[in-house]
Amino acid sequence: MTKVMTKAQFVQSYASFGLQRSLRQIRHAFQSRQTLDQGMDFLLNLIQESECRMAAQLQKPVENLRMLEIGPGQGLERARYFGLKNEVIGIDLDIIPQGFAPGAYLQMLRKNGAGRVAKTLGRRLLIGRANEAAWAQRLGVTRFRDPKLLHGNICATLPPLGTFDVVMSWSVFEHLPDPRTALANVLQLLKPGGIFYLSLHLYTSHNGHHDIRAFTGEEDSLPLWGHLRPSTQALLNPSAYLNEWRLAHWRALFGELTPGYQEILEPFESKARFGARLTPVERAELQEFSDEELYTVNAVYLYQRPF
Repeated sequence: MTKVMTKAQFVQSYASFGLQRSLRQIRHAFQSRQTLDQGMDFLLNLIQESECRMAAQLQKPVENLRMLEIGPGQGLERARYFGLKNEVIGIDLDIIPQGFAPGAYLQMLRKNGAGRVAKTLGRRLLIGRANEAAWAQRLGVTRFRDPKLLHGNICATLPPLGTFDVVMSWSVFEHLPDPRTALANVLQLLKPGGIFYLSLHLYTSHNGHHDIRAFTGEEDSLPLWGHLRPSTQALLNPSAYLNEWRLAHWRALFGELTPGYQEILEPFESKARFGARLTPVERAELQEFSDEELYTVNAVYLYQRPF
């Protein structure tokens, strides 16, 4: 079986930032500078698509709203985008230093560990300015309107209840040890008529294992859906806590707590890129998983709290 962090480890940081993994990510990010513009354009398109979906759910533009992002991450790209026209607050299990803040790094060392500090410092020193300049250019600003940041766990720590028009997250809920409590908390945070937009990276996708090699240029060297196949599970090592929920689990949860929710499945290029490479023997080993599970990369859930 694949190895994952314990729930106790998750309380410190959702990801296991060992020094070797941190150095691998820093090196890959540095080597990817030549494709920085392409990556920023792709991210901007994804965020704008998310904004259109939110607006359709709200039946009004995403402007002048109070928004909470769960897990904004060190780059703050989405928070800064939505912060152009809205008040955005972020809550994250990891400390997120803003600007030159030695005290924040000491706090990160205590709460999130040396690996997290090494990764964050390395990225900021090597590519941080380039990333921020590229993102500012796409947003048409010279200075970001940064979100207010809260340090906490959405399964346990809550901002003031009933005060948000939008609660949003990307690639967070698959890392939570207790998604049910997290979703119940999200509902408490919404104003009447408020919405959530929760996008999760599905465990059964081709890289749902979160082996760091899949995200640092070595994805093609890994066995296809290796984390789901008994013959190859031992070859993969997740770099983050994974609750290993499948589509049926997510649908049951949202159906129970938020009946009438909207689901959007995003396969991207998964089937075209990987499906043709599956041999009949490998597909037989994956027979308990539907094509929908295997080829969905992100599952997006939207819901509006009744007025």
